[in-house]
Amino acid sequence: MLVREDMTWDEVRFEEKNGVYLVHLYKKRRDLECSLVSSNETTKVYRLKDMVTDETYDIVDFAEMDRMFEENGVIFRNRRGLHKEVRRYIDFSLS
Repeated sequence: MLVREDMTWDEVRFEEKNGVYLVHLYKKRRDLECSLVSSNETTKVYRLKDMVTDETYDIVDFAEMDRMFEENGVIFRNRRGLHKEVRRYIDFSLS
């Protein structure tokens, strides 16, 4: 999933070709060309920068994140709590 700073997300497919990350947004039927800013292979979190707009996106494997939340007993009481935990997970993974 692609997660933006405002905590909206889209389902994506991304692949790396010659140092350029190609991100396909399924819902918007759009392709982005991005460069890698930072990554964590263990948690499968990538921070990418759009080469055209200079916007920064986080790519997160939600299955991996959900597994970590279940193993550590993280419980969400509301949507705001979920957003805070997702942002904390991303920031911790990339620091």
